[in-house]
Amino acid sequence: FPFKKICICGSCGGSVTAEIKYRRTKANIVNSHIYYHCNRIRKYDCPEPYITEQELIKQLIGYLPEIKLNTLYLMQEFGVEVKRLQHLKSTVLYEQVPKIEVTPHSKSNGFDGHSEKIDMLRDYLLHVLQFGTPEERIKILSGVKSKFRLVDRQLLFL
Repeated sequence: FPFKKICICGSCGGSVTAEIKYRRTKANIVNSHIYYHCNRIRKYDCPEPYITEQELIKQLIGYLPEIKLNTLYLMQEFGVEVKRLQHLKSTVLYEQVPKIEVTPHSKSNGFDGHSEKIDMLRDYLLHVLQFGTPEERIKILSGVKSKFRLVDRQLLFL
């Protein structure tokens, strides 16, 4: 449950937990859904409702331009992913892969190299949020410095 670390309950200030619920459809297919909600340790009758993981991801993506990032950590994680991709291409696809430069450099056309790096990391974060496994999401969210409150199924900056 990757989003437990970046969220707190907006009503009681307690931590947020998650659970998986399974539901069988009429066609006998089992669907699973992940819900996040207050763990109710601080206040047993906390009124905060649950939020689905998909809705939480959608709202978090909306905050991407404003999220504070640990750029050093995220650049290391991005570098590992680039190396994995290069290895996959060379060993499985037998392609000669040109060495990819992980750190963008300042260009003479006036672009700031630091803002390019931040944009690249935000794109990487977006990719992992949309398509990553829970383990990849946990790892990448360790590089997010911003914290959020869950208030009435809404994700808000702390």
